[in-house]
Amino acid sequence: MKRFTITILVMLFSIGTAFTQSSDIRLYAGINVLQLTTDKGTNMINGVLHHTSVSGRLGNQFGTSISYGDRFFVQLGFQFANLSTKIVNLNTVTGDELIDETSLKVFSIPLKVGFKLINPETESIFNVRIFGGFDGHHITSVEHGTKSGSLDITTDDYTNLIMNADFGLGIDIFFFYVDIGYQIGLSPVHTNGDQAKANSFYINLGIKHTL
Repeated sequence: MKRFTITILVMLFSIGTAFTQSSDIRLYAGINVLQLTTDKGTNMINGVLHHTSVSGRLGNQFGTSISYGDRFFVQLGFQFANLSTKIVNLNTVTGDELIDETSLKVFSIPLKVGFKLINPETESIFNVRIFGGFDGHHITSVEHGTKSGSLDITTDDYTNLIMNADFGLGIDIFFFYVDIGYQIGLSPVHTNGDQAKANSFYINLGIKHTL
């Protein structure tokens, strides 16, 4: 993991150096809310029918990226994130609830392209950006809350690379910026045949430095 992280940082620096005339490096942190879709409204657990409901929980992320280009730009990043969900299975016989509060630790390499609505050659202090791209989450660990009990669920129960489409809006003010975006899940989260996908809303606050 350490060697991989160093490789990515070197790659980001190299890209930024190659586009020194129109590039910047960005550092950010933010919050996210993950929502799992599912093709199942019910589950059979120990031979008993359970009604299933899924809700998102607050997560967080931080990362860095290199953005290069003037009005049109390309952005490559490296991000660590904590994604959290809550799954409730209601026993149709006893009324008891099985609650699984799961936190996934992931890293990803987001790739985005975008357009600045204001020409940066005439306005260098303030700008508005629209962007879109792809992000692939690789799960490094799975943690369960105290309500979940002793669940035997590991990273093997999740897809190795969870792909998402990413789009949003960004605002630059001096060397500060904010990104507001939404990710749409493209690949199933689990490996057990459930076609649930991960959609998420996120907000990032950061600082940028022109290279």
